[in-house]
Amino acid sequence: MLKAFIFSLIFFIFISCNKGSQHEPREVKTLYFKGSVTNGIDYYCGERQGVTKGYTQDDITKYGAITCVYSPITFKLGSLYLGKVSSIKDQQNIYPQTLIPSFDGDFNNKSLLKIAILLQSLDDKKHTEYINISQKTKDKITLKSLDGISIENLYTEIRKMGFTPIDAVEAKLHLILNSENTNIGKPKIKPFEEDISSSLMVGNSIGQLSIDAGDGTLHYPFILEGEGEDFFLLNNQGKLILTKMIDDIKDFNLTVTASNEYGYSTQTVKIHVQNSGKIGKVQMGRLKNATVKLFKLNPLGTKDLIGSTTTKSIGSLNQIGNFDLMSEELEDNDFYIYEVTEGIDIDSNDDGIKDEITTKNLGKLRLLTKGIWIKNAMHKIRITPLSEILYTYVENLPYSELEEQLHHHATLLLKESLNRDYKVDAKDITLFNPLYHKKLLTSTLTYNNTYQNIVNKIRAGDQSYKKDIFTAYIVDSYQSNAIEIVGSTVYTIDMMKSGEFRIYDLETKKLIGKLKLPNTPVEEDSHVIYVNLLDNEVRISSLRSWAYNVNIKNQNKLLLVDNPFIIYASISGNFSRLAIGDSLLGNLFSKEKKTYFYNFDLNLNDETRKIKVIKSTLENSEYLYNLNSELSRIDSLWSYKNYLYIIGDNKINIFQEKDKKM
Repeated sequence: MLKAFIFSLIFFIFISCNKGSQHEPREVKTLYFKGSVTNGIDYYCGERQGVTKGYTQDDITKYGAITCVYSPITFKLGSLYLGKVSSIKDQQNIYPQTLIPSFDGDFNNKSLLKIAILLQSLDDKKHTEYINISQKTKDKITLKSLDGISIENLYTEIRKMGFTPIDAVEAKLHLILNSENTNIGKPKIKPFEEDISSSLMVGNSIGQLSIDAGDGTLHYPFILEGEGEDFFLLNNQGKLILTKMIDDIKDFNLTVTASNEYGYSTQTVKIHVQNSGKIGKVQMGRLKNATVKLFKLNPLGTKDLIGSTTTKSIGSLNQIGNFDLMSEELEDNDFYIYEVTEGIDIDSNDDGIKDEITTKNLGKLRLLTKGIWIKNAMHKIRITPLSEILYTYVENLPYSELEEQLHHHATLLLKESLNRDYKVDAKDITLFNPLYHKKLLTSTLTYNNTYQNIVNKIRAGDQSYKKDIFTAYIVDSYQSNAIEIVGSTVYTIDMMKSGEFRIYDLETKKLIGKLKLPNTPVEEDSHVIYVNLLDNEVRISSLRSWAYNVNIKNQNKLLLVDNPFIIYASISGNFSRLAIGDSLLGNLFSKEKKTYFYNFDLNLNDETRKIKVIKSTLENSEYLYNLNSELSRIDSLWSYKNYLYIIGDNKINIFQEKDKKM
């Protein structure tokens, strides 16, 4: 009886001890602690305990090795608890984030960062391929738990141990780059491939990489690796810059890595060095097999053909449209025209993706530039619809005015400079990249999708795009029919509603002061304003029958000074033929029996946006209407059929006349 009881007890103990083996086979599993690989972490699993260390098999040594039979595995540094893993499998990789039950892919997790900072800070720095934490170091640890301690206080504890703490940002980046890369929120990088000239100078930009932040915030700097990486610098804006002269004709195959709090991405960067002059690019999106002709512009307006070439038709999308600028043929102070015709557009919507159905180019793109601008450019020269727009503005100007007018008209196209001088000029137009810079176009080109409409018309060979170029759009508005701007102050009259003279702050648009004018409003009336700050006086003159002087010494409290006096304008006669002239009252332009008055009272330096239109015959003069030119100054007019061309502010506004209205 006693023997049977003892036997039953032994059998029960045996079964109980082996109960776990029904679910977890009794076999040794090898795991590795990574992120990065770490030796010296204490671990406990069932009856086993050990320290992560190097493990050699078949002459290959792996570090951070763990050998266990059963889970869970508890990890410590000395007596300091780090965390545990509930289930394991052979050849599993353990990362610091594996120890954090709440880890959701965000490497900003504070508990995770504390483990990463501690492990990286306590490294003995004797091994480049792994972190090693010695027993001597672990004996200095007095912390009992990482729970509840701030990162700043952790820094303090690490310093007490005689170590320099690793910054949290650096520790996070190190951890990301040494962890499994499976998170969907990581950055997105497009492959980059470009041709460069062997004569490219140090400091020149090779191109712009497309690096999207994904769902997080990009970590800087980006990492550029590969043979020849020391020839290049990738800045935080994704621009690839040459740092050393390249003597050989060769190819560079590099990789770029970008990371955020969710992971990292790696992409290829290929650079092809060619034996040529500077390389330019035709971009309407991307034109392949286009003909590029280089002309020298002579002072009398004639052109001499210097050479011709075709744009590249093979390679990556970034290489399509490349061509030799023939920069060795350029003289510094001469003007040149690059003219692009024909070719096939393979990215018509400028989205950086090849079109499934390509589009034939029936139009013409031109770039007017000085030789020195090409030679000194730090970025790739691009011929684009924007360069064609600038060319159209100045193509009929005298040679002596080209440089000044190119620079001036460039300010009408771009809001910000694209080079290092921080001022918009014609050199910026040569650097315009539609993939990245459309947001810098002025409102005239962004309003109602104007720029893309012009691109489509140029590609189709539709010459009416020039009308779109010279169309101005309202981007700001005051309720007024007279205005003068001095410094940062706007002086205006509201003759539509209140009949008030008003002063506004130009920047804030806030009303500073106002004054009700007698006998106003008169809706159809027009006025001019003359501001004399020396005498603190504003003269407001009607083109009908009255004028006022207003004291503006205290702009919050305006005072009417003088009684009204008569001022008027009149015209008579037959203007069936062309007539252009001016008088003390203002300028006039007459054609087809109509007279247009503008810039009234020029002798008083007054200006107006209004144009007064009168129909003149042999018998009488009939007042028709007032026209708002939408320009702050009018320099000249021209009438043709049913269209009125108004020139001012270096723009041409085109109005169509219908039913006595514009």
